[in-house]
Amino acid sequence: MNRLLRILTAAALGLLAVDATAQEDDVLELPFFDDFSQIDTTPDAKRWVAHGTTVCYDLPKNPPSTGAMLLDALDSNGVFYNNARYGTTTAADTVESLPINLDYPGEKSIWLSFYYQRGGHGDRPEKGDSLVLDFYSPSEQKWQSVKLYEGGNSAPFQQEMINITDDKFLRKGFRFRFRNYISLGSSLAPDLVSNCDHWLIDYVSLDINRHKGDTVYKDVSLTNTPIIKIGDYQEVPWRHYVNSNIREKVNYTIHYRNNDNRARLLDSINLYLTHDGTTDKYALGTFNMPSYMDFDNHNDDFAYTFKSQYDTIANYDVKVRLVSDATANDFPDNNEITVRKTFSNCYALDDGSAEAAYGLHGEGSDGAMIAVKFNTYIPDKMYGVYMYFCPVYNNQQADNFDLKVWACEDGLPIAEIATKANVEVPKDSTGKFIYIPFEYPVEVSDTFFVGWQKNETSIIAVGFDRNTSTPNHKYFNIGGDWKQSKELGQIMIRPVFGDVKTAISELGTEHQLASKNLKIYPNPATDYITVESDSGKPLTLMIVNARSGQVIKTIRNVEDGGTVYLDDLAAGAYIAVSPSTGASAKFLIIK
Repeated sequence: MNRLLRILTAAALGLLAVDATAQEDDVLELPFFDDFSQIDTTPDAKRWVAHGTTVCYDLPKNPPSTGAMLLDALDSNGVFYNNARYGTTTAADTVESLPINLDYPGEKSIWLSFYYQRGGHGDRPEKGDSLVLDFYSPSEQKWQSVKLYEGGNSAPFQQEMINITDDKFLRKGFRFRFRNYISLGSSLAPDLVSNCDHWLIDYVSLDINRHKGDTVYKDVSLTNTPIIKIGDYQEVPWRHYVNSNIREKVNYTIHYRNNDNRARLLDSINLYLTHDGTTDKYALGTFNMPSYMDFDNHNDDFAYTFKSQYDTIANYDVKVRLVSDATANDFPDNNEITVRKTFSNCYALDDGSAEAAYGLHGEGSDGAMIAVKFNTYIPDKMYGVYMYFCPVYNNQQADNFDLKVWACEDGLPIAEIATKANVEVPKDSTGKFIYIPFEYPVEVSDTFFVGWQKNETSIIAVGFDRNTSTPNHKYFNIGGDWKQSKELGQIMIRPVFGDVKTAISELGTEHQLASKNLKIYPNPATDYITVESDSGKPLTLMIVNARSGQVIKTIRNVEDGGTVYLDDLAAGAYIAVSPSTGASAKFLIIK
């Protein structure tokens, strides 16, 4: 066992966290603050060491600002912890601050504050589950539990204030950490155990010269990522959008909050839509904001027409920026947020995030069906679907299902159009969208339904987006009658249109695509890549986000050995795909 492994093992046991050099020299200075508003999936490595803990943007319910740290039942690989058991409370995620300088002997004005929430839009921790806060004593070189928060009913974010006065903590090398304990429910229904016991943490602040009543943040903040849709859809096939005579109205929703204890004036809120090097700016007004209030800026009739230089795809950067009447104490990071919006080859009612799993379960549910209603803008051939499958403990979900398409009669999925029988549930590729092709293209027009029929009593755990509750296009059939589901949210299934000849069948970071007659260098890249192939002719390349499966951009006429500039892409993992040849290669961009 090498020295690093010994240190990590000792830290897990609560005996040791950092060596003496790190305590004396490698420490953060006060103030320590993080509201997790920067778009990323992991806590900032300049402040935190995370073990299974992630950052999420759609799971928190009415947070102080956009983004929160999530502790749940899954490890850093997105699978259940090995020590998880039925009927037993077990340790799960851990996140530690980096060493901090608290060398203020006898000081009484150092306070740690943070907000926490049980469940959010996800699963609330039950009685027996817990969130634990620990402090690290550099002099004793060990951790001490400070407070335990028990599971219980879901509730709004609550703020905690803790005064740090003990001299054993007031030293260089102080740390604090959060840990959670989970339980998996009953073994009588093993197929129902999907990711659970969500704890959310936000607005973590550690500083000197504070007091017990220092609970007010003079901060106006965005609280969610901006939502922009075409009618009911988060995404529509780009060919359908540009070739349809009747386009549904564009709408947007922007969430923000006044965290101050006095009314604030929002001087401006601006929406920026950037595509193909062009930015369209919209000023959305000036607003008076009472204290401690959440706001929705919503427009169902936004006069906007999306554009693209490409025939099959449109890429947009959607940015929102707030400017308030006072900036001295206003945290700037949560006043602006940018997200990528892509229209490529599918209809999507969901926003891409799964807060829960959806399916039918139990005795009598074998043979039951679930259907989701869609309206195609133009008649076209559907080549398959994207489905998002959730992890289930010990892979206890059903082994297979029948993928189905129905026509619409009297608003219900009555006439079956197509079936793909015995589709295998991808138990080793969960937590992402999977592409499932039909045996042959399925022609649809107007209103149609896609869904599945069960072959077993065990559940098919499909992703469920609880943030997007309307419209209600979900139906189920147990025993022969179709009924509309009353559960609020969207089933994460997306019909795919067009002849998508791609090597991608699984969309996500865990799936490693092999290169097939396609070479990319440098890898990692920064702002460009060189592409080599043996096709003998110029290629069209699709650049796909390896985590979300979204097509980010399409580049035409790429010569063998040609350069493709990608300086507009953020750091991350991507896949280059040639739709005509099936060639693909994965590459990284670093900044």
